[in-house]
Amino acid sequence: MWEAIGLSGLEERLYRLLLRDPKISPEESTRRLESSHAEVRAALDRLQESGLLESAGPYGYRPADPRVALSSAIRRRRAELDRLAMTAEELATDFQEGLLRADPGRVIEVVEGSAAAGRRVVELLAGATREVLALDAPPYAATGTSLDAEEAALARGVRCRAIYSSIVLDLPQKLDEIRRMTGLGEQARVRSRVPIKLILVDGRTALLPLTDHEEGARFTSIVVGRSALTNALVALFETLWRESSPVWGASALAPGDGVDQQILELLAVGMKDESILRQLGISERTLRRRIASLFDRLGATGRFQAGVQAARKGWI
Repeated sequence: MWEAIGLSGLEERLYRLLLRDPKISPEESTRRLESSHAEVRAALDRLQESGLLESAGPYGYRPADPRVALSSAIRRRRAELDRLAMTAEELATDFQEGLLRADPGRVIEVVEGSAAAGRRVVELLAGATREVLALDAPPYAATGTSLDAEEAALARGVRCRAIYSSIVLDLPQKLDEIRRMTGLGEQARVRSRVPIKLILVDGRTALLPLTDHEEGARFTSIVVGRSALTNALVALFETLWRESSPVWGASALAPGDGVDQQILELLAVGMKDESILRQLGISERTLRRRIASLFDRLGATGRFQAGVQAARKGWI
């Protein structure tokens, strides 16, 4: 068990022996452990290096408090593993770049069928270490397994950000799924139009559709390794993210101030822009900016849809 912090079985048994009898001599330790003097001496040195023994006592060492010493050893090993993970990321980058130069065709994997694409999503989420970016748009298929995979990723500390089409505001089941995931830590935003479905893992592997469902019964996706294309997809996501609004929260789901409220009410009764300008005493540029902001927060593309959405949310 203690191999996890870099200690051997002999070192573990020696440390336990010293905890029970701190004044035991090296010779007696050798006898009880049925080991050689050299092996016990090496184990003592290793325990001191690991912070499990302090330089004190009749033989120049005594056991440190295991609650403190083991916690420190675990932290050191975690730091080593984190550095190893960073090295793995660097090596993966080198691998992808070499692959791209040597055999560009291997950077792209074709995935046939919706079921296979769903399994591939789960595999990608299972391998995520830093961040998952998702663009979510219709048509929607069964998502239970992928939701479980995202939940596991969030539990590992992976950052997950998703942009949803405003269509989800009219889909109770989809909204329940978003509530579940945001409750677990997903950051979610919404916009009136999401151009494509996309899963992007750790900035280096992306899955996106190659065909639309409407093009035939056979749905095809591609998995793209790190390349200029994945860099472009990251840039696309970040642009859409800045232009999208949080799904939940008062700042996203309510008009910004009293002026926004008045604009919505006047639009709802069919008042023209010229009349609204006179009524509120604001500039045409300010009105257009506020209307655009309201449309974006409502996920609306026109005044009628904005009125419907605002009424549904209780804004007017």
